[in-house]
Amino acid sequence: MAVFAAAVSACTTSGEKGNPTPAPPSTGSSGNDSSNKLPERPQALRLDSVDTCKLLTADQMKQISVVSTDPVKLPLVNGQESPSCDYGSDGGFSYQVGAVTHKGVSYWLQGGGNVDATVIKVGDYGAVQVKLKGGSGFDCSAAIDVAEGQQLMVSYIPTTTKEKDQAVLCGKAEKAAGLALSTLKTLK
Repeated sequence: MAVFAAAVSACTTSGEKGNPTPAPPSTGSSGNDSSNKLPERPQALRLDSVDTCKLLTADQMKQISVVSTDPVKLPLVNGQESPSCDYGSDGGFSYQVGAVTHKGVSYWLQGGGNVDATVIKVGDYGAVQVKLKGGSGFDCSAAIDVAEGQQLMVSYIPTTTKEKDQAVLCGKAEKAAGLALSTLKTLK
């Protein structure tokens, strides 16, 4: 299901030509806001030939209660399609894992689209939590800074109206992102 991908794509394709407007610094901070700076990555993990449907092992899929995989191409960043995998469940939600090789996570921190972006850590890598502006309970993504100009993007998407707590949605996206990152490390 490409619900989040379509929403992010629709919010990120307009106004993309030219120089992006940097996100304003947080209230009460100087122009040198360290919370908007990604930590140095421990090593580059290139995504160029990664099969996104193999980034969650059978055991990891059980940990997040997904039961199926479906390889897809999704317009995750800037309207450009990226190899992705839809991990489906029997419980009204799915995860999408995408290998974005044309834009790094700094895209989100430079005002990339109609999203709120917050620097977080997933495992030992810097990442950006991405949520649609003005929305709550729709979805949440974690975009991990795995290599220069590349990001591993993991989204949690409820397909029922039962889950609306944004912190829960983002926690689930971050957990799945951590699992996919640990598998990616073993593929290199």
